[in-house]
Amino acid sequence: MQSHLVSFEYGTGSVWGYVIAPSVGEIESRLPEVEVAPAPPEWMTSDDVATLQSQAVDVHEADAFDLLIRTDRI
Repeated sequence: MQSHLVSFEYGTGSVWGYVIAPSVGEIESRLPEVEVAPAPPEWMTSDDVATLQSQAVDVHEADAFDLLIRTDRI
């Protein structure tokens, strides 16, 4: 499985994270609240990416969305 960068827009900002899934379609199906990003935004550093990848959430987790939007994310 691959990890995919996603964001959740909540009105005054967004939460970013990586989701482990076999495909983008699987993410879109199971987590319709998030958008899959084709690449990290320009402002995101390589350290940010590494941190988020180390906290990647499996799309098959029952509470995947809740894990994704934890407050200690970027």
